[in-house]
Amino acid sequence: MRRSKPTRRERSWREVETIVGPGLSQLPEFFRNGLYRLLRAQLPNSEIVRAYERCRIWVAKAKDGFGECECGCGTRLLVGAVNGQSISVWNLDHDKNTQTFRGILYARCNTEIGSGDRKRKWAHVDYVESHEVRLRIDTSEFVCRDEFQAVGATE
Repeated sequence: MRRSKPTRRERSWREVETIVGPGLSQLPEFFRNGLYRLLRAQLPNSEIVRAYERCRIWVAKAKDGFGECECGCGTRLLVGAVNGQSISVWNLDHDKNTQTFRGILYARCNTEIGSGDRKRKWAHVDYVESHEVRLRIDTSEFVCRDEFQAVGATE
């Protein structure tokens, strides 16, 4: 006989609660699920506890109902915000290589950060910035964004 989804969810939360102690039920459901995902990703118990404490602090700072992405991008959305598939827009980010918890991120930021390969990320930054530099004109008032009208463009 197959167990119902709420029963499995409760069992997984109890598993996390054995690590972090009582009080897990005070966190929003997506954080409880995220902590269980960190457990399934085989993060050490110390990192699960660290993530739990960070989640509690993050929720406490969101008194006006809006949480902020910890990557510094400035994204502020409702704590309970969900995407079109009714999945939370907040993710508990971890480094797969070092098995450490990094922070609470907006889903798009979490996707963009990906594996954390710095060389690859800096290559992307260089690519975008070199394109923007190529499109600039020397006048201080006007920046041409149409590369076919930019200085040096061929007909």
